[in-house]
Amino acid sequence: MNSLNYFPADSYWHLRDPRLKLLVVIGGTTLALTENRLGGQLFLLIVVGGLYLSAQLPWKRGWRTLLTFRWLLLITLLLNLWTGPPVTAFAYLLRLSNILLLSSWLLGVTETLTFIAGLELLLHPFRRVLPVGEIAMVLGLALSFFPLLLEEAGEIMLAQRARGVNLQAKWSKKIRGLLAMVIPLFIAALRRALAIAQAMEARGYVPGAPRGALYTPKWQKKDTLSAVLTLLLVLVWWGEKFVH
Repeated sequence: MNSLNYFPADSYWHLRDPRLKLLVVIGGTTLALTENRLGGQLFLLIVVGGLYLSAQLPWKRGWRTLLTFRWLLLITLLLNLWTGPPVTAFAYLLRLSNILLLSSWLLGVTETLTFIAGLELLLHPFRRVLPVGEIAMVLGLALSFFPLLLEEAGEIMLAQRARGVNLQAKWSKKIRGLLAMVIPLFIAALRRALAIAQAMEARGYVPGAPRGALYTPKWQKKDTLSAVLTLLLVLVWWGEKFVH
């Protein structure tokens, strides 16, 4: 199972309003970006683990998410070890890990249609200055598109290895091998994008035109309670940080 796909379950978070889940991820990402202490990032990692547990998401999902972006994590660690002390380097590594895990959690508990509807409602106050519907549509399609591209990249890599392409060879051969993988992936992505565009046109989609919604989120008392608790956590976290 792809670590960025929706994971069907009947958990507390699956039943919550998508706007709440977006606010939780925004709050968690904000804390991750503003927290420079290693201990703070470790505590945030525990909080993220609690989100996975309460959403009934398997631990393998988080591990696979980190494995998917292992090269990005490794480069981040090495660059920060080169420019600063090890404690700071590992704090930056945990920061990026927390953001990736939060993103995977959001995609695991929110279907694409509900994500688009929630994002559109969350951005509704800015509709006079932003094309809210188009932004929500593009982000929703990108999120549903990305896991498919990862699967396609894995299939292309296996096919190239079967043809004798060695990605562990010298740099000159490695670059040729990467080109042999990137070009087919780029072509596949273009074909998929054209197919989606043609399907949307066939269904009468017009950018900016008013349209109905298959799913309309309903904000409940539990959503309010969770939003208040999230806000309190962020405020307490920042308050403790500024006091020290």
